[in-house]
Amino acid sequence: MKVYKLSEITNKRILGRNVQDAGKNDKPLALFWAASALEVNVKAKEVWAEFSSLYDDSEPWVSVYINGSPVSRFMVAKDKPVWVCLARGLNPQKENLITIYKDTQPMSGEAHHSLFIHSLGLDEEGLFCPLKERKLKLEVIGDSITSGEGLFGGPDEMEWITQWFAGSRAYGAQLAREMDADLCNISQCGWGLCWGWDGNHNSRIPPHYEKVCSVMWGDYQEKLGTHQDYDFKGGSDIVVVNLGTNDNGAFFQPAWKDPESGKEYKLTVDEKQLASKEDGQKIVDGAKDFLKVIRKNNPKAKIIWVWGMIKLVAVPPYIVQGIEEYKKESGDSQVYSLELDSMEDVEKTAEDKGSRGHPGPKVHALAAKKIASFIKNL
Repeated sequence: MKVYKLSEITNKRILGRNVQDAGKNDKPLALFWAASALEVNVKAKEVWAEFSSLYDDSEPWVSVYINGSPVSRFMVAKDKPVWVCLARGLNPQKENLITIYKDTQPMSGEAHHSLFIHSLGLDEEGLFCPLKERKLKLEVIGDSITSGEGLFGGPDEMEWITQWFAGSRAYGAQLAREMDADLCNISQCGWGLCWGWDGNHNSRIPPHYEKVCSVMWGDYQEKLGTHQDYDFKGGSDIVVVNLGTNDNGAFFQPAWKDPESGKEYKLTVDEKQLASKEDGQKIVDGAKDFLKVIRKNNPKAKIIWVWGMIKLVAVPPYIVQGIEEYKKESGDSQVYSLELDSMEDVEKTAEDKGSRGHPGPKVHALAAKKIASFIKNL
C-alpha cells in the first residue's frame, strides 16, 4: 500500500465547514458537522484511510459511500490512529468516487469530541483522479432532524447516543445527491432559532452561523479552529433552513431558568396552541434577523425555510410572518417557505420509523424529494 498525506493529494474535496487551511498542511483533517465529508475519485484496487478520534463519552461514527451508495459504517477508535479498509477488489480501470462522511454531529456538551482523517492509502498502482465539479453549492441549517438523529436503530431505541445519528442518510445529504450539489451542513440536536427544546436561550444556531463550529467550546476546540470566522467563499446557491421544531416544543415545557441571572422564562400559547403574541413576535424578529445574516453571506442564494417533518403548531405562522416582513422590508424576493410531510402522517410501519421518536427514512426521503422538486420549479 502506498500512503498519502492529505496535503499530497491534489484531487480531493472537503465538504462542510472547515478551517481555511484544511487539507493543505501536515495536520490531520478534522471533520466537524454531521454530513461533513472527504471525497476522492480513484482508480485503484484498494482504498484505505487512517482515522483517529477523541471524545469524552460520545464517539464519532463514519459512513463510507462509493459512487453515491453506502457500503460501510463504523465508529472510530479513540486516541491512536487506526487504518481502515474502505474498499477492496475494485476495478482499477474504473473511476470510483469515495465519500467519507462524518455521521455524527458536533457534541456541544463535550470538550473533546473530534474526528480526524490522517492519511489515505491506495495499492501501488492506484491513482487519484480529478473530481467532477458539481452543479450547485447547498447549505442546510437545522437541528437533530438535519443531523440525522434517529436514522439508525428501531423505533423502540430511545438512548441518546451517537450510534443512532446518520448525517449521511438525512434529507440534506439526500438532497445534495439528488441535486448534484456540494453540501455544507450546520445542525445541532435540541437547538433552535430563538431557544432550544427546553426554552434555553443559549441553545440558538444563529449566533454560531458565521463561525466554523463554535457550538464546541474550550481551549482544545479553539486550537482546532472551531471559533475561526468561516469563509463562505461567495456563498451557496441554495440555503435550506429547517429551524423551529425545538422552538415549538419549548412552549410545552416547564419554565427555563437562566443559570447566570436566575430569571425564569415561560413561553405561553393561546387556546389554539398558537404562540402568544409576545412570544410569537420573538420568532418573527428572530427569523428576520437570521435571514439578514444568511443573505449577507450568501448574496446569490435562493433561501428556503422548511418545517413540518415533526408536526408544529405554535410557531409556523410566526416563521412565515418573519419571512414575509423580511422580504417586504429588504426587497429580497428570493426567500421562500415550504411545509414538509410529517412523520405523524407518513409513517405506517416499523420500517418507516426512526429511533428516539425522530423522523425515519421514509420522511427524510420524502423531504429531500419535495425540496428538490420545489427548487427545480423555482
